[in-house]
Amino acid sequence: MNDSIVIEQFKALGDPVRWTIVRELQGGLRCACELADIAGVSPPLLSHHLKVLREAGLISGTKRGRWIDYTLDADALTELFAAFELEAVGP
Repeated sequence: MNDSIVIEQFKALGDPVRWTIVRELQGGLRCACELADIAGVSPPLLSHHLKVLREAGLISGTKRGRWIDYTLDADALTELFAAFELEAVGP
């Protein structure tokens, strides 16, 4: 995995609101309306955080009527933490 992608993903996870969103998505698909309540932020601020996570490749969204359902990209998280472990045991 490209180091710049890993850095961007960790930066995205470094925000407490985004960390809360990712932890919630570990339980499966969630609607943006649910995530706003869970994260305790306004819809416009939630939209910003979701955009950062999408651009980092950590989540994806599927439109359902006027709502968007979000899920974790499990492969991206597995690769991210595998890259972190490789760095940790390196020279």
